[in-house]
Amino acid sequence: MGKKNENGNYIVSFDTFMLQPVIKGNKISTNVVERNGEFSVPRKPIHIVRKSCDFYGGSLQNSTNTAKLALGKRHKTPIIVAHDFGVPYIFLPTMSPASEQNVWISYSAIENIEQDNMDSIIHLENNRSFKVNISAATMYRQYAVATLLEKNFLKKQRQLNRPSVFEEFEDYNDTEDDD
Repeated sequence: MGKKNENGNYIVSFDTFMLQPVIKGNKISTNVVERNGEFSVPRKPIHIVRKSCDFYGGSLQNSTNTAKLALGKRHKTPIIVAHDFGVPYIFLPTMSPASEQNVWISYSAIENIEQDNMDSIIHLENNRSFKVNISAATMYRQYAVATLLEKNFLKKQRQLNRPSVFEEFEDYNDTEDDD
């Protein structure tokens, strides 16, 4: 489960599948959909995403900039909130992240996307389905862009783990003795 505390803060985890805004009057809260349940958090979805990025050692701005470097300038760029043992946790927005109606969906939790008139029905891996205010074509595009972001991340991970071109470091130790 994600990390919660008494004052309404929530930090996403790999069990977080969706952050849906709930608008009542002039208040916005978030319906958090997790692998094993749902609950409400008295914060905006963007607040939860921002705090989660901060918690995991980054920032929403850095995650957005990194995604834009990998994917080019795109509107509604999916982001990597965090990663664990080389597995990225990617969230994709259904609208502009600044929009109060934006829904954040975990890329890895999506099982299927279905057209429903001008909207989409998102089928999640926990056998739950949710209607979102985004066309299926746009949602498929968001999913494809998230796939490209994941591929770019994994390519960078392989680069980090590549073998060194240097086989011996004997000269390194020799130069320290000259001092």
